[in-house]
Amino acid sequence: MRRATLAVGVALLVATGCGGPMQPQELARSVQTLESAASEGALLAGDVAGDRTKATFVRAHSRDLGETVDHEAEKLADASANGEVAVRKSQAVGLADRISQALGRLQESPGVESEGAAAQRELRRSAKRASEISDAL
Repeated sequence: MRRATLAVGVALLVATGCGGPMQPQELARSVQTLESAASEGALLAGDVAGDRTKATFVRAHSRDLGETVDHEAEKLADASANGEVAVRKSQAVGLADRISQALGRLQESPGVESEGAAAQRELRRSAKRASEISDAL
């Protein structure tokens, strides 16, 4: 019984990252996830803008990407950080919000070419900004 309790305790410590402030590498991984989702979303939005995809696929895929972005935003918001990492973390949370909004527009209007074009521009800008944040770490 004691071993099981100890094992659970160790597992919890490992799963929670042993506490402490967020490290630059951790933030970089989260920002890279945001960059990836924004880039993939921009490709999807380009297909919407060019009327080259089905509405059901756009809805499903933009929802999946949005869930990934929202999960990263939650992790970032919950993490503590100090100094420059805190500044970059705050920027990443705002960026995640912009990405999520653009993906939400795709989900709501999967067949509107002008919405696809607008989302594509925003997602491209967001992917570029994510790369800049990650490079600054």
